Amino acid sequence: MNRCFKVSVLVGCLACLPASAWAQGAMLHGIGPINSAMGGAGVAMPIESLGALTYNPALIANVEGNQISFSTEFFKDGIIIDTTLNGGLTGRATADAHVNVIPAFGWMLRDPKGKLALGFGVIGLAGFGADYPTDNASILFSAAPGGFGRIYTDYRDMKIPVAFAYQVTPKLSIGASMSVYMGSFAVAPLPYTYFDVDAAGNRYYENAGKLDNSWAIGGQFGFYYQANPMFSIGASYTTPQNFSPYKWNSANANPGSPSYGLPTTITFDLDGPAIYSFGIGLKPGAKTKVAVDGMFSQYKGIAGFGGPGGVNNGAVDPFGWRSVWTFKAGVQREFTDKFTLRGGYNYSQMPIRSEVVLSATGAPATFQHHFCFGFGYKMFPFLEMVASAYIVPRQHLVGPFPNLKGEVLGTLDESNKLSGVLIGMNFRF
Repeated sequence: MNRCFKVSVLVGCLACLPASAWAQGAMLHGIGPINSAMGGAGVAMPIESLGALTYNPALIANVEGNQISFSTEFFKDGIIIDTTLNGGLTGRATADAHVNVIPAFGWMLRDPKGKLALGFGVIGLAGFGADYPTDNASILFSAAPGGFGRIYTDYRDMKIPVAFAYQVTPKLSIGASMSVYMGSFAVAPLPYTYFDVDAAGNRYYENAGKLDNSWAIGGQFGFYYQANPMFSIGASYTTPQNFSPYKWNSANANPGSPSYGLPTTITFDLDGPAIYSFGIGLKPGAKTKVAVDGMFSQYKGIAGFGGPGGVNNGAVDPFGWRSVWTFKAGVQREFTDKFTLRGGYNYSQMPIRSEVVLSATGAPATFQHHFCFGFGYKMFPFLEMVASAYIVPRQHLVGPFPNLKGEVLGTLDESNKLSGVLIGMNFRF
């Protein structure tokens, strides 16, 4: 029984981490119905404001007039955690799946007679929520002493960019944006090092159950070069986001401790990665556009996500993510003056390392293949209704299942899947 409690403590600790709905590690695969339908590609293809403000601010200098985009994304994941101990004992944990919502707004303006362009946005980059029910028959979520019972997480990340771009020559544009990031995070109980131990060796972890907001400021710099009417290139760099540590008022959770119920303050540092994006744009015909991108998200060394991972000195280092490469490709075809069809594919490496898969139990970002499609319908000359959807099939990652001493007790199989729908409006005037 004590062994099961230790297993429960270890995995429960990790399950407190975010149940991710992200694609490229800590970002959605695309932003807004148009960009998402094209697999998130478009660093070298000026189409609409949300993709430009997210991936390359230089693009806003290549769209004349005003453009305003509104969108809402609805998505749902499906986390399953399977454990197999060396003695044959198995267990499965499934988080309650909820439909999550992420909004986005983008505006860009360039005077047809000028060379300077402006942009502004309020963009939801990521969001998730997980709710693991108490299960006394589970080796993961027992409510007995040393167990964790119900696990709850909630995370939201929003970017507010102010962008400027300048058309240096008819072929070359450069751009930059300054962004304010706001993250919100709640987790109950909190994993990692905040705990009290009773005489039997059971750990009682403190809760961080109320959303706490954290802020960061970052920059983005990019260029766009149209070599000829059929071929263009573009690239951008997004600086790391150094959020202030999340901070919560909590209390000692060990009922056998003299300090039980006394107030404590706990913190957790979770920052965002540097991102390098580059791509090409092709126009094989007057009504067809093709975008092909590559992206490198540098998680290694970033506080929170880029830690060492695994069990170290009797504690679990969360996440332990590696840096990842992503490939994106999308096509847009205007079939009539009013109807446009879009499709895309996005492939990303898993940020989780199999040797420390336990460190990411609550954030199983196993997503790799993203199949995307969408359409636009021009209701009026100035207004296009846009919609898209995507499917990410279930992907597994299997690794060792250690105890708090680092001894391997069995194997851990983490898997997740994702699907989503986006709707929005795109105004041009």
